[in-house]
Amino acid sequence: MRTGLFTAHEQHAPTTLLDHATAAEDAGFDSIWTSDHFHPWWHTDAHCGAAWPWLGAALERTDDIRFGTGVTPPIGRYHPGLIAQAFATLGAMYPGRPFVTLATGEAMNEKPLGYEWPEYPERKARLEDACEIITRLWDGGYHDYDGHYWTLDDARLYTLPDERVPLYVAGNGPNTAEVAGKYADGFLTLADIDTYEDELVPALERGAETAGRDPEDIDRIRQFLVSYGDDEDACREAAAFWRGTMAVDFSEGVADPREIERQGREVPLSEMDEWGLITTDIDDVLAVRERHKEAGFDEIEFLSSSPDQGAFIETLGEYL
Repeated sequence: MRTGLFTAHEQHAPTTLLDHATAAEDAGFDSIWTSDHFHPWWHTDAHCGAAWPWLGAALERTDDIRFGTGVTPPIGRYHPGLIAQAFATLGAMYPGRPFVTLATGEAMNEKPLGYEWPEYPERKARLEDACEIITRLWDGGYHDYDGHYWTLDDARLYTLPDERVPLYVAGNGPNTAEVAGKYADGFLTLADIDTYEDELVPALERGAETAGRDPEDIDRIRQFLVSYGDDEDACREAAAFWRGTMAVDFSEGVADPREIERQGREVPLSEMDEWGLITTDIDDVLAVRERHKEAGFDEIEFLSSSPDQGAFIETLGEYL
């Protein structure tokens, strides 16, 4: 089973994330996932670097580890053709290493730039348009496309990699899982194992059947939230940065990190155990990894909000 590390632009400066990425490669991690936001999930002491230039720097600094987004939303600020071009270029420069993950996004990526924040049905349609556009452009040649919301007019990518870049789709509900089944090389989810098995796998299989694909060819990846260290209270405090994700739903139109933080501060620290795993025992982290392997996941990607990120990477790396 593969093990990935999430590098959160919301929580750390880009140069710090480069250090985390190189440490993860040295420790034996298989992949690095990075957030692709305009605004972060918190205001105080937050960051929010741009993912695409960071990916280029990170790929250049490392040797073999795979890098990609988790996630890039094709809702307003990114035309799918630009996503196709950017990741085709990375694939041409670093063969076999980049990947891109699409999803229906959050308001914080669109509203600050003047885009409307549409309801889920429109965002899902934009996601499907994006999957079609990216797939066609990566096939080579000129393409017209008249989609639900996104279009192409005699568009062609002149730089394509020899090895196709994997296209992933992320989602926590059956509708998006069905889109992944139709188009994606991999499916990323935050959903728990029961929801994954009972709701998402059937939807993934329906989508694959619709497109005439074998669902077994689709990688299954779980993002898992963890804060690990020597002191449980310090671990819980370090994870408190993410309370905004507990207070504000992904589908809500809240885009101002100050408001997200205001609502997040109403979440008691005692509830952080519901955010993810708060632990001082690395065996707990390894047990999570094993449970997901048994559930049929091909990869687990840890979003670590540990007090000492380097210590988490090094300690887990001893078991990889």
